[in-house]
Amino acid sequence: MFTNWGSVKPFVLAKGSQFRPAPPPAVSTAEYATALNEVKSLGRKTSTTRTPDQTAAGKFWAAAPVWNVWNQIAQDLVTSQHASLENAVKVFAQLNLSLADTAIAMYDAKYTYRVWRPVTALRLGGTHYNPRIAGDPNWTPLLPTAPDPSYPAAHGALSQAAATTLTRFYGAQHHLVVTSKGVTRTFAGFQRAATEAWLSRIWTGQHTSIDNRAGQQLGTQVADFVAQHI
Repeated sequence: MFTNWGSVKPFVLAKGSQFRPAPPPAVSTAEYATALNEVKSLGRKTSTTRTPDQTAAGKFWAAAPVWNVWNQIAQDLVTSQHASLENAVKVFAQLNLSLADTAIAMYDAKYTYRVWRPVTALRLGGTHYNPRIAGDPNWTPLLPTAPDPSYPAAHGALSQAAATTLTRFYGAQHHLVVTSKGVTRTFAGFQRAATEAWLSRIWTGQHTSIDNRAGQQLGTQVADFVAQHI
């Protein structure tokens, strides 16, 4: 899915590979095993280690495209703050240019590294030469997995880009009430919301913490660059 999106000309970045993350750790490493085993436990459809709130958060952040959620947050803010037309345009322009270029950069990295998703890694655990991982051919994630590579994580990259952008306009400590598909969650700030968004991908079995950290870094770098160049 979106195999050529990384080669699209960005709006603000010079090219999609401008902030490409470093390669992920090899599947044979202890770091990879630790990250994958975390998903194996928390992200399993029948997990007994995932809390009910983590399950709810996972489904919440997967209910709608994550950029739609962040645009809704921005819309609520410019409305409640009675922003002028000029300021509203600045918020939405910077937010969506950051999201667009992060998506391009993210897919550049995804199809450069082509890291398999947890569901594939866990079902084939006995075949990828890491004795710290026990394969389970019947392992199933809480939610269906998107048909694209795992590294870096989309929710981590896009949510971090959005949170970085909105923090520039409204400050870090801003109470948020976010509703998606009839479900409402509250957050003490943009970063709290972004952090839950990327953690939710572990809880639903989609990504490892390795994917998420790379996404967070990428989203921050792109948002900072966009803010400095428009």
